[in-house]
Amino acid sequence: MSELSRSEKILAEKTVCVLLVRGEDPEGKAIFAYVGVRADKLKPFMEAQASGLFYPEEFGVVVESGFGEPDAEVRARMEKDYGFNHDGMLDIPNPEQANKVAAELSLKAGSKPDTDA
Repeated sequence: MSELSRSEKILAEKTVCVLLVRGEDPEGKAIFAYVGVRADKLKPFMEAQASGLFYPEEFGVVVESGFGEPDAEVRARMEKDYGFNHDGMLDIPNPEQANKVAAELSLKAGSKPDTDA
């Protein structure tokens, strides 16, 4: 996947996506975090995640986290407050796919009708 175009980069700086990240803490307990990441930071976020130990807060804002899986209350809050769609979650398997997702998000953000009339 090629790098983002100049206009895609500008839109990506203004587009934030909320990601559900799962992993383990240093003791091996399952953990999760919902992280708000700017679209232009998605590829570095995925590269860091693929490298092993990383801290999501270095790449975005952790809006919710905990042990195990998110419970119904947390899931409902993420859906209501951030528009997170658990049923429509997209798996981003690698940094290259992150560029594609960032470009698609930028295009969608750029095609929204202007309501500031």
